[in-house]
Amino acid sequence: MTIGNNAISIDSGVTPSGPPRWTLADFLSTYRYWALFLSFMLVALGGQGGGTVLPLMLMDAASTYQTIGMFHLGISMGWIVGAFLAFVVAPRNGRAALIWPCLACAVITTAFLFLPGFWSFPAFLIVFGLACGAAQGVFPLALAVFLTGGRPGRTDFAGALLLLSPTVLIAMLAPMGASMLYEQVGGWSVVSGMVACLLLAVAVLVPARGSGFEDAPSPRHRPGRPRRRSPLAVAAVLLAPFAASAAAGLVMFLATLAGSGADKIPSLKVALASTIGCITLGALVYLAVWLYRIHGELAGAAPSQRLLTPFAAVPVALLVPFGMPVLLITLADLLNDRARGSGKGQAISIAWLVGGTVFLPPVAIAMVQSAANRSYDAPGEPS
Repeated sequence: MTIGNNAISIDSGVTPSGPPRWTLADFLSTYRYWALFLSFMLVALGGQGGGTVLPLMLMDAASTYQTIGMFHLGISMGWIVGAFLAFVVAPRNGRAALIWPCLACAVITTAFLFLPGFWSFPAFLIVFGLACGAAQGVFPLALAVFLTGGRPGRTDFAGALLLLSPTVLIAMLAPMGASMLYEQVGGWSVVSGMVACLLLAVAVLVPARGSGFEDAPSPRHRPGRPRRRSPLAVAAVLLAPFAASAAAGLVMFLATLAGSGADKIPSLKVALASTIGCITLGALVYLAVWLYRIHGELAGAAPSQRLLTPFAAVPVALLVPFGMPVLLITLADLLNDRARGSGKGQAISIAWLVGGTVFLPPVAIAMVQSAANRSYDAPGEPS
């Protein structure tokens, strides 16, 4: 759809005044975004794991509770330093705001390992905690600042931030792993792993061309021929693994209930498990093909900066935590805009889609396919 003589596309993300607005697809198509993703995860993993082991090492060195408290006080103060770096330094020099706290924390952590004589000095522990807290605290706040610089819409901003949030959830597993390693290999190795995570985070950030998103996103369009497919068929294929699992459970129940041929039950379990595995693999392949084609087909119906390229959509949806729900909601939001632009009203209920995505993803995917079928009838788009 165009407006007046300016021919401003409703899908392009371009506003009449000011630079282009970044979309979720624009973020996901840059090395910068994934560098922030990986570095955030590495710092969170190292910080959570090291923060769990360091007090144990201090206790083994006969440090008092007051001395250990100094380390935790430094971490709390470090988050204040991280907030300062995020809001004052990050808007001007994003990479420096992230890299230098990581390097400082890595250097002081290394000093902690090789200079055990300082473990009982409160001043050193406060500085150590300050460095650890700043390195961990700057990331979540700076990431919000960077994403806001791209002027994304609410849905795009929420999606980009949501995809970053699993890094914190993954890091929550670090204390358990660090405690197990502490018992087996000692704290020195665990803290060395923390230093390695910090240095890897720096290595990931260095090649990034800045960290903000104030520049214009790269044009991106990989069209395919729009094609209708039955939403019921899509849902049926993707629901097949669930149906097969339920049928296998019923067969095993009946076989156990019958009580005859007990020696054949192990072979029956293997056969049923193999069948379910093959059906599940087939459904995953179909899902990957569907993701690839739907992004190309919607791009073929009308160019849009809000669409990932088909090659990028598949790994993001299947490999990134929360990737599938975010992409489905983004597709639904795009289809709703196209429907409203053609005077058809809302194409798909976001509330119902979110519910379907959480409880029964194949149904949500079928809803998106149904809305896509209807969108191909819009005026000015190929049918």
